[in-house]
Amino acid sequence: MKIISVFSINKLGKIASLFVLLGILLLVLNSMYNYFQDAFEVRANRSNAMQVSKQIVSDQIVPVMAPDFFTEYRLERDKIRSERSDLLREIIQNAPSPDAKQQAQESILKMTLEKQREMEMENLIKAKGFADALVFIRDNSVNAVVKTSELTREEVIQVAEVISRVSGLKPGDITISAKP
Repeated sequence: MKIISVFSINKLGKIASLFVLLGILLLVLNSMYNYFQDAFEVRANRSNAMQVSKQIVSDQIVPVMAPDFFTEYRLERDKIRSERSDLLREIIQNAPSPDAKQQAQESILKMTLEKQREMEMENLIKAKGFADALVFIRDNSVNAVVKTSELTREEVIQVAEVISRVSGLKPGDITISAKP
């Protein structure tokens, strides 16, 4: 009788092990099924998202505005200044003489001050009620372009006073023009 009970216990252990193994296998298969089911639903949702379900009326389309003259010029001006600044920094690092290094440093300082004064003048002109303005500082002159269809004599005087005060130049060295 002892032999039969040991044999039954070993057989029951093997059967239990098989059931545990079968349960694990079913869990793995169920997980794989759910994973692929989710992946298929995501793909289906992406393809459905690409379908147009409603006709678009032309009034609903928002036109993309191209950058205006003022924005384009500022971007170009910043790009040129950045390139010039990089070149001057390279000269400072590899200067053949102390004089060349000092001249490059002075050029960077001058360019930085010009940029600050141009921005200050542009902001002060906009504060006078104009939509936008660009200011270009040259050695002994300043050019300004104001965003408006036309300038009255009083508006030209206002802009010239702002530029003269910030730049220190005489009104005869300032050119002001309008651009819509």
